[in-house]
Amino acid sequence: MPPPPARSTPLGSRVCSEPRHPSSPRTLLAAGWFSALDRRIILLMRSPLFAMIATTVCLVSSAFPQSPAQRPLQFEVATIKPVDTGSGVSNPGVTGVYPGGRVVIHAVPLKTLIMIAYHAGYWQLSGGDDWMDKDVYDVEAKAPASPAATAFSLRHTRVGIEDERLRQMLQTMLTERFQLKLHWDTKTGAVYLLQKSGKPIQLRSTKYTADHPVQGASGFSGEIEYTGGHWFVFDTSLPQLAKFASDYVLHKPVIDQTELAGSFDYRDANTQIPQEHDFEGSFPGFIQDLGLKLTAAKGPVEMLVIDQAEKPSPN
Repeated sequence: MPPPPARSTPLGSRVCSEPRHPSSPRTLLAAGWFSALDRRIILLMRSPLFAMIATTVCLVSSAFPQSPAQRPLQFEVATIKPVDTGSGVSNPGVTGVYPGGRVVIHAVPLKTLIMIAYHAGYWQLSGGDDWMDKDVYDVEAKAPASPAATAFSLRHTRVGIEDERLRQMLQTMLTERFQLKLHWDTKTGAVYLLQKSGKPIQLRSTKYTADHPVQGASGFSGEIEYTGGHWFVFDTSLPQLAKFASDYVLHKPVIDQTELAGSFDYRDANTQIPQEHDFEGSFPGFIQDLGLKLTAAKGPVEMLVIDQAEKPSPN
């Protein structure tokens, strides 16, 4: 039904003295402004039953304000302390992960914390001020207790944490305490594929266990060393080997396509690796001796751009 014609307003009278359209729903109903369906909806909304339903919905919503999947994971408690480097620092850059989701990181700059939290290599970081490389911090944090949650993985490297949930908690801490803002920038570029070469695999299932970890450090794994012209691998998975190659040798993405599951050890027999080469120069021979190969390809290259960060707030 079309609305009734508007009443004419005498010249000189105040236009706002009388609303052009009646505002009360009851008045609108009486004036015939709504269809029959509209009128039934309005009467239902004004009924006690509708009020009771609306109240119930509000109570349920308040009882479940946000699902756990929507909330960012965060530590129950976290401390960040600047480290005075004037008199030297012992064992800098050491990461530890302990039962219950306790994380301890000693004497690292903000950029290293970003590397750990976002599972990125230093070569992937861009932007940021000088202090993000120079000022170092001690971090100690504890995940909230949750009996229903799967136990946290204790596996970690010197600057890496394997458990994604702990990394997400570290990301939240950096956002809140350092006011960190960053974004990923992805382009197509050069990548490497870590593959089987067809030769016998020289990796052996690791002898290290939770009771007898590498260097006696609980959860410590992924240790790859080049010492005295020799390569050594201790309790290392193939994804960890690929990340080592990416972060420390090639400075490009390395994608594990070996399909070798588990964790492995390797001791260089000094038979096929030319010892006159340096760390990077001997790496291709090391990979070949493992029975693997690195194949150049094109793929996504992710860079982590630091947009903003401030020195951390007090604990």
